[in-house]
Amino acid sequence: MPTVNNWNDSAQNEGGSSVGPADYTIFTQLMVTWNFWSLVVGIFTFVLMMYLVIRFKEVSPDDPKLDGITPGVFPKERDNLTLELTWFIVPTILVLYLTFIAWQSMITVWVDPYTEENPNDTFEITIEAYQWGWNFYYHDAIEVTTMDENGTVNLTNFVTPTGMEIKDGAMGFDGNLYLPCNKLVKAKIKTLDDGSDLPVLHAPFIPEWAIKEDAVPGIETDMAFTPRESGTYDLFCAEYCGQQHSMMLAKVHVVGECEA
Repeated sequence: MPTVNNWNDSAQNEGGSSVGPADYTIFTQLMVTWNFWSLVVGIFTFVLMMYLVIRFKEVSPDDPKLDGITPGVFPKERDNLTLELTWFIVPTILVLYLTFIAWQSMITVWVDPYTEENPNDTFEITIEAYQWGWNFYYHDAIEVTTMDENGTVNLTNFVTPTGMEIKDGAMGFDGNLYLPCNKLVKAKIKTLDDGSDLPVLHAPFIPEWAIKEDAVPGIETDMAFTPRESGTYDLFCAEYCGQQHSMMLAKVHVVGECEA
């Protein structure tokens, strides 16, 4: 399944489930983990509450068990330090654990995955948004060696299904974005700022991979992901940007060899 960024590898379904790849993101893992522990804590809490309600239900004022208890005064002889510490420590550990996995997912999303140690494994592009369309700029040259009739390319090279070679500095404005399989794609996101377009927000969104990033006038943002399966995917604008917002459509083509 195609995944978003390298940190999703462990989330893939080994059984080849037909569920969409967006279901394999770190946020889905986080939601499942959070729901699991919420269910565990919820069941424990409600069972304990029912036990206490039944165990310590209202009794007669003449009940000898009430001897020595003064209303409004906590009976220190019934204090249980072990229980109190357990009640404090266990929930604290659980909250810290959930905070840790939530924080890790945010670090993974916002950290720059590109390092000088793996420049050959990174494919850089720029996505430029305007009313109402997209410009795609390719910053890496690709040398094509061989390609069969189905558009499959040997090694790590790739071409478009029509055999067009992607060159350094190439620009695409026909609503098609071509990406290599199994390469970390680093995309710079910006708006067209040449004065011909209104300064409005846009947001490239690929629902199949559950990734989105805002294109803010005057600010360059970025996102990174690694396609894992060849195919064609839809790209939309997720920020309302005017009359033809619904027409801001593009196709993302993942081409080249993908390892199973």
